[in-house]
Amino acid sequence: MSKYTLGCGVVALVLGAAVAGSGCASPGSRGPNLEEAPELEENPEPADELSAAFDELVESLRGVERDIRKMPAFGDEAERVGGYRHVMRSFAKGLEAEVLQDADYPYFRILDWWLREGGDNPDQRYAFSPIRGGETYRVWGELGSATRVEFQIYAGRPWDGTGHSAGFLAFEELRLEDDGSFEVWVSAESREGNWLANPEAATTLFVRHIYGDWTDARTGDVHIDRVGFEGKRRPPETADELARRMRAASVMFATTSRTWPTFVSRRYIGARPKNSVSPPYDTYALGGAKGRWMSGGHFELEDDQALVIRMPQTQAPYQAIQLADLWMASLEHGNQVSSLTTQQSALAPDGAYYYVVSNRDPGHHNWLDAGGLRRGIFMLRWDGVQGAIVSEQYPSAELVPLSQLEERIPGFTRVSEEQREATRRARRHHLQLRSHR
Repeated sequence: MSKYTLGCGVVALVLGAAVAGSGCASPGSRGPNLEEAPELEENPEPADELSAAFDELVESLRGVERDIRKMPAFGDEAERVGGYRHVMRSFAKGLEAEVLQDADYPYFRILDWWLREGGDNPDQRYAFSPIRGGETYRVWGELGSATRVEFQIYAGRPWDGTGHSAGFLAFEELRLEDDGSFEVWVSAESREGNWLANPEAATTLFVRHIYGDWTDARTGDVHIDRVGFEGKRRPPETADELARRMRAASVMFATTSRTWPTFVSRRYIGARPKNSVSPPYDTYALGGAKGRWMSGGHFELEDDQALVIRMPQTQAPYQAIQLADLWMASLEHGNQVSSLTTQQSALAPDGAYYYVVSNRDPGHHNWLDAGGLRRGIFMLRWDGVQGAIVSEQYPSAELVPLSQLEERIPGFTRVSEEQREATRRARRHHLQLRSHR
């Protein structure tokens, strides 16, 4: 196949808005006048490593698109749009992580509401940096208005089953200065103060700022340096090095794109009946954070229905719920309320939090807006758990007609549309501060 005979959607994705706006048309529709367009010629020169790597990147896009369209999550229009957004976000992640980042001259890559994937928690700002195992890094920043900050080392990719958690520094172990600032050393040899062992197998440092409440206070930040490389000029990149990075981006993109919808099918939809909730489980053994427990399920709703999730109080310092689509991306959470922490929620007289998942606003304080999705998933989190969550604290779920919500929820706490709008404005403002966007 000629390298110029790409599908219209792939060309637009790779080459950008100039091509995307050129009027690609479906069969039978009136499209651009191809007779007037200059004919593209084959490259007369032999393909070099850069060209070959670029071809592989393009072909991985084509292969992923074919697979995405065959997946169970590729259903109605909203789900199909979500699928293509999932592809584009995964592509952007692959370029950032493998082409742009550098373990010797590191900067953190931020995963926030801009690039949502992997069941990302709206209450967290995720920071990732590649590292070289056994080398020394200095991580510094401030807690800000976050409830917690955690540091974790990955060896490989635990999220797709090809790696494991290789180290963890919990918030309870972190020493903060009086102003909330911190310094963490990541190295092979132990050091005084905050230290995280950097084993030879390490590939990624992962930092989470976790916000129990979304305020307009300073949100904190985090930065990283490889010790001994500060201020040194970065050597020019060779063609072979860039080609290797492009190939790594192809692998990262293809893995991310396929992993998460497959994960949803296996761990959510295939694991239990719709509109039910699983018992909580400890995530640390699966590559998650130490002291983090999770639970969840998948919902399927008609317009006049709501899923009511009852979440009892626990001793966990952080407790929250969120919605995501079938591609494992969090729902819009700035301009709609698709997640809540217990700090942001109304407590019922029976000592539990009742959350209402629906597409129509029921007027309840703890409404989670499904954003027009008929199908999706929900996730519950408990952070800082010491010991275990006992059965009396397990969550439960019930499908309820919207008209019967007040009868089913003790102490139904009503809010007005004006209050809802004020909540959305405050959430959006916090996200702007948190992401510096």
